[in-house]
Amino acid sequence: MGTLDMDVFDTRPKASFLQLFLGTFCMVAIQFTWTVELAYGTPYLLSLDLSKELTACVWLAGPLSGLIVQPLVGAWSDKHTSRLGRRRPFMIGGGILVCLSLLCVAYSKQISSIITTDSNWNKNLAITIAVIAFYILDFSLNAVQASCRSLILDIFPIFQQDTANAFASNTQNITNVFGYFIGFIDLVKYIPGLGKSQMEAFCTAGVIVFISSMAVTCFAVNEVPYEKTQDESSEPWYQVFIYIWHAFRQLQSSIQKLCNVIFFAWMGWFPFLFYSTTWVSDIYFDTHEMESPESWDKGARAGSFALLLYAIIAVIAGTVLPTLTAHGFISLKNTYTLSHIISAMALLSTVFVRTVTGATLLLGLMGIPFACAMWIPFALVGEYLVVENKQNIQEQEQDQVVGVDNNSNILNLDNNNNKGVSFEEQGGTSHNHSSRQRTISNNSHYGATTTTTNIVSSSSFTESSFDMNENDKTKKYDAGMVLGVLNMYVVFPQFLVSFLAAIIFAIVNHIQSQEQVDEPFNSKKKKEDTMGVTIVLFFGGLMAIIAAVLSRRIVDW
Repeated sequence: MGTLDMDVFDTRPKASFLQLFLGTFCMVAIQFTWTVELAYGTPYLLSLDLSKELTACVWLAGPLSGLIVQPLVGAWSDKHTSRLGRRRPFMIGGGILVCLSLLCVAYSKQISSIITTDSNWNKNLAITIAVIAFYILDFSLNAVQASCRSLILDIFPIFQQDTANAFASNTQNITNVFGYFIGFIDLVKYIPGLGKSQMEAFCTAGVIVFISSMAVTCFAVNEVPYEKTQDESSEPWYQVFIYIWHAFRQLQSSIQKLCNVIFFAWMGWFPFLFYSTTWVSDIYFDTHEMESPESWDKGARAGSFALLLYAIIAVIAGTVLPTLTAHGFISLKNTYTLSHIISAMALLSTVFVRTVTGATLLLGLMGIPFACAMWIPFALVGEYLVVENKQNIQEQEQDQVVGVDNNSNILNLDNNNNKGVSFEEQGGTSHNHSSRQRTISNNSHYGATTTTTNIVSSSSFTESSFDMNENDKTKKYDAGMVLGVLNMYVVFPQFLVSFLAAIIFAIVNHIQSQEQVDEPFNSKKKKEDTMGVTIVLFFGGLMAIIAAVLSRRIVDW
């Protein structure tokens, strides 16, 4: 098979800077809501007198919703026929649930007091309302997130997938910084109208940010309604589950290789996300006397400052690195590998760090690979979805053409069918963005195509040509389904890391308890506490090394 020119096969119009900004602005809503939940979720649940064990069960909502909701929403939205398009109905419907659940979490006590005046029932009902609201929040937010990510793949052409996903990543990173800052200031003091407590004010601010940022993208984007084929209209209700299972088992080889990297990368990321601030706080307590409750606050702020530094560096990296890759200074593949190497070095170095300053610098360094993790996989998937389907069409057209000379080019596009889109093919095999020439008609409109990969305007390539035989080893899947499966490779490590971390902590606690048998006031207790977290982070570094090795196998067109 000859060299693939991706841009020749993608007739979606080039988006301007403003269109890139507006099309990815919905990620502000997603990330700010996650910031609200992650920053105040656990303290708020504990303030309701929920036990730590049950609080841990509440946080299972995250991986459960990611495992269940994202693939289902991806599959349903791929075939959704609303006049609003495929993705926006799920963004709007899920967004309504997100806002309602945020308010129910913040005002669970007030809602409970309206229902019952009995003190015991009031307390238990408040906990129940908050827990249910947290689960609804996680499930609905994952639905919106899946739709937003799919929309980005839908509306932007392949040569802008790198840029579009870099926009989305940087938007998330900037929102992280903004969210941590908003959560840090005393909202009740400075903006009393938002609520009577910090949690009420933060959740109210979250609702305002969510509605405004989601509205920007929904109004700015023009989706073309999807039209089902006759075969799709006659499919049974359970076909979506078969669709998900087949997608998980029969991914294209390029996407499967990327998913393998993602799995081990997130085996390294979850130890960091779960325990990095705890690690900084533990080091602070190792080097400072805990004379008063204020000492605990200082330790917690030390961890929070490290996380803020990490978010700021992620913003800088998310701005600089996409510029370098767009100009061909370094490829996405090499950037992705280097990000895993940086992550591995930082996490493996935790065994040598003994000061808060050193720990803060290491956490800040992790902002570079995190920016890559939020950008590169999605940019690569956007390219794979188009290129893989181009290969499928080439193979099918070659099978269908009879009596054509073997040396003839069977993929010439008829100018009469290009509808205002013309292309100039480059010589050689280079596919750097800067080397591609394209002329887009000014009459082209900014919007989503009927399906993510049905983007060919030539009448020679109809929608049916994208369908593959059921007996083929791999099938074509749309953006929503592929992103849903990709998210499963992120969720599985979360379960595994939680399980392995529990084992590591149990072993460390056992060693600690044995040493305290003869010496109740063991001076090594603090170091043992820190050691458990350090071992978990070191394990994450080992997983990052595996991800770096596997990343050399991924395809970079």
